[in-house]
Order: sequence, then C-alpha cells, then structure tokens
Amino acid sequence: MVLILAAGMAGIFLWKRSHTAGSPPTSENKGGSKDTKKKDAQSGTSDYTIELQGDSEVTVRLGDPYEDAGAVVKDRQGNRTDISVSLEEYDLNTAGEHQLVYKATDPKGKEISAQRTVTVTPNKEYGAKGLPICMYHYVYDANSVPENLNSNYIEVGTLEEELKYLHENDYYFPTWKEVREYLDGERILPDKSIVLSFDDGPLYIELAIPLFEKYQTPATSFVITSYYNDKSMLDPYRNNQYLTLESHTDNMHRGGGTYGHGGIFPALSKEEALADLKKSIEYCGNGDALAYPFGDYTAECEQTVEEAGFLCAVTTEPGKCYPGDDPYALTRVRMLGSQSLDQFISEIN
Repeated sequence: MVLILAAGMAGIFLWKRSHTAGSPPTSENKGGSKDTKKKDAQSGTSDYTIELQGDSEVTVRLGDPYEDAGAVVKDRQGNRTDISVSLEEYDLNTAGEHQLVYKATDPKGKEISAQRTVTVTPNKEYGAKGLPICMYHYVYDANSVPENLNSNYIEVGTLEEELKYLHENDYYFPTWKEVREYLDGERILPDKSIVLSFDDGPLYIELAIPLFEKYQTPATSFVITSYYNDKSMLDPYRNNQYLTLESHTDNMHRGGGTYGHGGIFPALSKEEALADLKKSIEYCGNGDALAYPFGDYTAECEQTVEEAGFLCAVTTEPGKCYPGDDPYALTRVRMLGSQSLDQFISEIN
C-alpha cells in the first residue's frame, strides 16, 4: 500500500510504503546449536536482512516525482522471504540528502532495518503556484475612525474575517528562511502558503495582535526603529510568538533622495546605510527580512542589504513571488482597507 499526499503541479510528497515479497522462502535455516541460538538472542543479531531493490543512492530534482523501488527481506542463505517491509514516512520537499528508513520484524521478533539515500537537487522550474506576501499598514476600530483615513487603513473586523479564513482553511505561514529557500529552488511550499506583513511598526497594529494569537496566524511587523528611544520598548512585541519584528530601517524612512518616491536610502553612502541597517537589526532582534522605505531601492541598495546579512527584501511592487525571483526585490500583494473578503480571497489565490 502506498500513501501519497500531494499538492499542486510541483507535487508535495509524503510517502509511506509497505512491501510484501511475492515469493515464499525456498529454504529455512532450522539448524544451529542451543548455544548459538542463545548467543544470537543475547547479541541481538538476526538471521535476516533487508535488501533494497534498485540503487541504494538515488538523485532526484526538487518537485520531480519519486517512485520508491521497495525492499525485501532475505534469510542468511540469501533466500527471499514473505516478511513484510515498511517504509517510514518521508518528505522530499527540500533540497539535500534524505535517508529513507525501511523496517521489518524477523520471526524471532527482532527488528531489522536498512536505509536508502535520496539526494534532492535544487530546481526552480517545477511549476510553483506563487507565494503571496501581503502588504498591510494600519489597523483601526470603526468606533474610532482616524482623521487621515485612507486605503492603507483596514478596520479590525475586516482583518479578523481574513485571519479567520486563513485559519479555517489551513494556510501555511512560512518563515523568511523558508521563503528564501523557496526562492532558491530548495523548498516546495504548500499551495496554500502566505506571508502577512505590516509596514511601519507594531504601534499601528495594536488591535491586530490579539487576533494573531486568536487565529494562530504569524505575521511580520516591519519596524521603523528610530521611532523607539530604546530597544526595550519593543520587548512586549518581540516576545509575542505570533509576531516577528523585522527591519523597515532605523532612520531611512524619510525624504532626501531623488530616486523613486524620494526616499533617502538610495542617496546615502554604503557605510551610512549599513550602519542604519545594523542598528535596526539590533532593535528588532531579527535580520532576515527588510522592507524598503517607500519601496525605493537600487542595485546598490540591494547589495548593501545583502551585505548586512538579510535573506530577503520586499518592495511595494505588485505580484506574487516565484522560485528564481530576486530575493532582494520581492513583490507584494497590497491589501486595501476597502476590500471585501471575496476580494481578499481572490488576491491571495
């Protein structure tokens, strides 16, 4: 029996196989003295071994189908038996070396095992569905409407509908490390994967934090760390298991440049920008992802972000992300405060 769980064109595979030999043993070793049998029992050795069918080392590209060749049990004379072999559940959704473990129990009740090495190589062309990185900003209560209300504000009840939908439909929330592996063709994510990001800092999403906890939906807050006089001011947010603080720079969320929307980042020297980014990492306690202020960046900005140690950087440009995309120029799906639940579902699928 083979159990296969799959998702999408890429094929997310979890396999479990039980193999039963098709032919009975032709002979059986019934000999051996009592002393020999006693010695075998004490040492834990078995007269039976598992023999792999096919190669003991196999290479497959990430996302390509893998059909295991199975295994049989043989006695000491090399005769094939009808002892059943089980293959432990395994996951080939990440690049690297994987050990497939086969187990059986001999007639004396001793467990025997064998392993096959499957090496999964990176692959960016397996037909990924695309990963939505959602871009939110501010959360408000309808009973206290902000004076400067605009499309960047989402009402807390609307946000709760969206989080409830994600929770009830078993969405997966990858870490930024997993996002980078996905981009590099080293990981297959479930089709229903999503990243929730909120720009400008946790002060603007106080109402959302209890909802992250209620619906167990992890989110990233991109923080402008210069808004906080001391990094200890971020401790209440940093210690929340469903909220990750990442950099929106320390003091580069301001004008002064001539590129794009006029953000200062592209106008600063590499040394100035690096110092700013390192301070923001210190305050956030993380340095996996960055959101460019105003979405402004250049090739030089990307190099600085990479040198600072970030794995990913997000822009304000629209669209989902796919394997092979530039990890330092990631698109996002903008979330509008006026959107309905049906519009939200359409945007992320």
